[in-house]
Amino acid sequence: MNTQKNIVITGFMGAGKTTVGEILARKLNRRFVDMDAEIEARSGFTIPQIFRRHGEEGFREMERRLIRELALRHGLVIATGGGALVDDEMREMMGRHGLIVCLNASKEEIRARLAQSLDRPLAADWERLFDARQSAYAKISHQIMTSGKTPREIAAEIAILDDGALYVRTPDGGGYPIIIGNGLLRIIAEEAEELGLAGHVVIVSNETVAPLYGERLAAALPRADLIIVPDGEAHKNLDTVRRIYDEMLACGADRTTTLVALGGGVVGDTAGYVAATYMRGIQLVQIPTTLLSMVDSSVGGKVGVDLPQGKNLIGAFKQPRSVVIDTEVLETLPPLQWRCGMAEVIKHGLIGQPALLEPGLWQPEQAAQLVRQAVQVKIDVVEIDPYEAGIRAHLNLGHTFGHAIEKATHYGVPHGEAVAIGTVKAALLSRNLGFIDDDLVARIQTIMWQIGLPTNIALDSHRWYAAMATDKKWQAGEPRLILLRALGEATIVEGLRREDIMTVL
Repeated sequence: MNTQKNIVITGFMGAGKTTVGEILARKLNRRFVDMDAEIEARSGFTIPQIFRRHGEEGFREMERRLIRELALRHGLVIATGGGALVDDEMREMMGRHGLIVCLNASKEEIRARLAQSLDRPLAADWERLFDARQSAYAKISHQIMTSGKTPREIAAEIAILDDGALYVRTPDGGGYPIIIGNGLLRIIAEEAEELGLAGHVVIVSNETVAPLYGERLAAALPRADLIIVPDGEAHKNLDTVRRIYDEMLACGADRTTTLVALGGGVVGDTAGYVAATYMRGIQLVQIPTTLLSMVDSSVGGKVGVDLPQGKNLIGAFKQPRSVVIDTEVLETLPPLQWRCGMAEVIKHGLIGQPALLEPGLWQPEQAAQLVRQAVQVKIDVVEIDPYEAGIRAHLNLGHTFGHAIEKATHYGVPHGEAVAIGTVKAALLSRNLGFIDDDLVARIQTIMWQIGLPTNIALDSHRWYAAMATDKKWQAGEPRLILLRALGEATIVEGLRREDIMTVL
């Protein structure tokens, strides 16, 4: 018995549903159903003839009957008409046994695509329909922006989602998959075309990761150049960005080039900023190789570099085409870097997923489950607030304290250890303000000790506070901190007195 979910492709007319659906069905060896073609075959009339004979309502009733039938079947690839799933009931019915994916395109692209298809029954009034249907389309979880992608590439993205990848919706109406698995780097070249890596690729990695994985990946891909940058936060700056620009120009990178960020958070942030700005933007694939970058910096589209005055003061929002997380690479991760990644995992547990605070999940052999749960917390936040206008700032629990430690010690303290200390300081301040009790503070301290993370540092408090005051989250020189109101609930607190902050420093 076939128990596979249906894959249902919907979207506005001209989005490419039928073409993509046919390619996907061949790729997955599934039966393809084009709903419009099925209605024509059953009725004996073309869609325009049905509209003339029975009107739009008559056609919609045929559509609804077919949806009720297809929703009970399994293992199909279904391309719907543009209005088939606008109705909430029909969309919910298809979603019971199906993965629904909405294909998007801009108005300008739809206009160009429909220029040769004015025989469609509703084509003459398409602009009004486009606007009217956007709210219904937006309710569909999985969105793919088709701009600049071939039907084969779009079909590959949908196939990845069908494999259980996590998915992030982005403000442009599209989104990207997060593929998590063990051994993905060993087989990534086999999927080069589907992942958009069959053309010219520039891999940016560091001196530590490149010998382990970068050289092998560059050799495996059809057309890849490898750029190696120095390792460490001290090199996350505009000098490194300029060097990458120069090397990309030297190897002939153009606007069709895809940049792959292979490394930890420093590589992801720096290479991501290059991808956002080189020739006004090129495709980016994030392949994080540390636990910290897997659960945090590779997801959400924030990229940037440091200035001497503070961390991440130069940056942009650059959404990746995809994020590939190979948990096998964690086998070569030094214990310190595992602990540093766990600081971000615990932060995610404190603000949104308390299950991450259970010690049974903290072992390397649980890496895939640990990463998936932690990444889901970030997805939930960044989808609501992609540009950090509100609750996305909750992801910075402990970071204002931590960034200041990094700056004051000239990055002598690793980011994860600084965040661990900062999280404890945020908890102490939350307790002092009456938000949480001593028991939760003690639990957070104990968790950090169990993992092997520090909870305090011998740093002059006045120097520490001065470094905090340069943090980009402060506004108009006024303190703005992320604190805990309860376990699983963070809050933004503004206008704190210097004395209150100094007390916990």
